[in-house]
Amino acid sequence: MAINQKLLVVEDNTFMRALISDLLVSLGFEVEAVESASAAVKAAARFDPDAAILDVELGAGPNGFDLARILRETAPEIGLVFLTNIPEPKTIGVDNRSIPKDAAYLVKDSVGDIDLLLKAIKASMRGRVGQELRHDRDVHSLSNLSRSQLDLLHLAALGLSNTEIAARRGTTVRAVENLFKRAIDSAGIEVGPGEHGRVLAVRKYIETVVLPKS
Repeated sequence: MAINQKLLVVEDNTFMRALISDLLVSLGFEVEAVESASAAVKAAARFDPDAAILDVELGAGPNGFDLARILRETAPEIGLVFLTNIPEPKTIGVDNRSIPKDAAYLVKDSVGDIDLLLKAIKASMRGRVGQELRHDRDVHSLSNLSRSQLDLLHLAALGLSNTEIAARRGTTVRAVENLFKRAIDSAGIEVGPGEHGRVLAVRKYIETVVLPKS
């Protein structure tokens, strides 16, 4: 099937990069695949892609969101599809309202759904991306948490005690405990008899944010 459209794939994981590239080539696209933002900028200037499939976490240097802005500076019409393990952009400090409205945002589980991936690529090139192609807008238990609450759960997931978190944040242990209570309420976590709210909140954070990256 000859599509005669060029796609730039930016993915720092070697296996995933090959998997996505092979899939897109089998669908008839001409594909250039690179592992970093700097390599992507050079490839885009040479390859002139119709759309870019971007991982969000690209190691040291610019991330996928930074790269998207750079690519749009020289190619305003380029389609953008973020393909990532991060279901909630706020966990890396990104408000999803800052993601271009005409960009698709898919979690990597979607790689197995060829029709959905194709739909995202085509919609991004037309500049008309529907809600079903914006997984960052899906409502889940962490959607209502503030950045401070997410940062708190991140530190707790790393194994820091409330005392250590308080020292890291330059605040009191009581303030950390109150922030945990608000995070538990915001996440809608029900704490039953004998259960520890802090443990439940950290477990939910790990299930939503950490495990999908593993």
